[in-house]
Amino acid sequence: MEPLPEPRDLKSVWRMDKWLPELLRNRGGHAERWQGFHPALLAEAIERRNVNWPRMVSRYLRGRDVLDVGCGRSLYSVGFWFAGVKSYTGVDPVLDLDSSLLKDSRPLHGRFTESPWSPRTLERLLPQTRFVRGLTSDLPAGSTFDVLAMHNVTEHLMAIGESFAEFATLIKPGGRIVFRHPNYYSWGGHHMKPRTLGEIIPGDSGQANYIDWGHLIPRPDWPDKITKKQNRIRLGELRELVEKHFVVELWQEERSKKSEGAERLTPEIVQRHPGFSAAELLTQSVICVARRP
Repeated sequence: MEPLPEPRDLKSVWRMDKWLPELLRNRGGHAERWQGFHPALLAEAIERRNVNWPRMVSRYLRGRDVLDVGCGRSLYSVGFWFAGVKSYTGVDPVLDLDSSLLKDSRPLHGRFTESPWSPRTLERLLPQTRFVRGLTSDLPAGSTFDVLAMHNVTEHLMAIGESFAEFATLIKPGGRIVFRHPNYYSWGGHHMKPRTLGEIIPGDSGQANYIDWGHLIPRPDWPDKITKKQNRIRLGELRELVEKHFVVELWQEERSKKSEGAERLTPEIVQRHPGFSAAELLTQSVICVARRP
């Protein structure tokens, strides 16, 4: 199977002449499926970088019933709709259906910023779209989907073995699980600062605990952000878990960039962590596509 393209940022300037042909193609050219769609909604989703991931994996989404696990307070539903899904269900325990305070991935913006679009508004504007506040266990009994998608969610599943067993029951036979998994064992995989070279503060004692793969050594004073919100599963373990329930069709490892610490790995650091290969330490994330038999 061909590898997926590299994740791309989309231009934040709204141009109907640029996006309309792709929108028509993804939605099968059926205008009646999106008559209530507001162009400014897609424009904002592009600006917030909520279209990149669905657009990259659109070949697996188009025309299918999709469950987005860990959708968050975002406009990712718009990105999935743009990619041509038949129906979209977003589930997340932090959802507030009436809040328009949404996650913002744009540089120089706060983590959450106000938007005109709440999840309940999105349910009205986007056909076959619904949101569930809670866990996958809170979905209606018997719910099944063609595709279960996750973007930067798997590292937060603290009972990940049980989660994948449940995911298999939510996917129709022949359906797929599609996810991107950030590698905890990359240079900035700890999710603390610094996660990029630009965040380094020389002489900062707090950063010294994590910088240059220091986070691979367990510490008694680790914060909850690591001990309670990251499962720290290794890439080989994750693949074995996926293969217990699915047939892997694509396992695409993405190498860390220079800005993500790739050039800071030295032979001394590799020797300091003999249980790890340089390849694992330099893998930023993995994109997986797997089919339920």
